[in-house]
Amino acid sequence: MRLILILATMVFLNGCLATSGGMRSFTSTPSGATVTIDGYGACETPCTVKLDGYRKVTVAKAGYKAQRFGVNPGSADVNVILELAAPTGVVDAEALPDL
Repeated sequence: MRLILILATMVFLNGCLATSGGMRSFTSTPSGATVTIDGYGACETPCTVKLDGYRKVTVAKAGYKAQRFGVNPGSADVNVILELAAPTGVVDAEALPDL
């Protein structure tokens, strides 16, 4: 298990340093979401990782619904728009206490 974690970390570190094919850039709205690939490693959006094949990706941020999807190596950017987990309703200004 430790070897797998070390290898996964190396993949992410290589992804941050390399600029050749197989790189995927991940962004999110809002930014600062955590990207995990096949359940290992993590980076915070915006970030770039190197992929050597099809991978399952999870993009998550506290207070928002996690997005799960698959990606192949390629040069296209991946932008994920996160949805609030518990959207707030419209606040009636008359319902607010006087300050």
